[in-house]
Amino acid sequence: MAEKHIGLPAELIGGGVAGIIGVTCVFPIDLAKSRLQNKRRGQQAYKSMLDCLVKTLHSEGYFRMYRVIKTRLQSLTKGTSEDSYSRLADCVRKI
Repeated sequence: MAEKHIGLPAELIGGGVAGIIGVTCVFPIDLAKSRLQNKRRGQQAYKSMLDCLVKTLHSEGYFRMYRVIKTRLQSLTKGTSEDSYSRLADCVRKI
């Protein structure tokens, strides 16, 4: 069966959207993981990852969980644009 080729703009948009959705969904989990790893010896601020997320949500608010997401998205976009440039250069070489 022949494989259908997707155009470069569709690949760029699809990759960007997938990356943004991935970072947005995983970011609160990563925050909870970091807080659980950084606990001091003898202190137990959180019982579980879910407890950490709930306490963070109640004490700091929803958007506080995403306070440094801007830098993550910028680094993701930079990596995507570098990959896109190399793909674009390959396409131009074929012409």
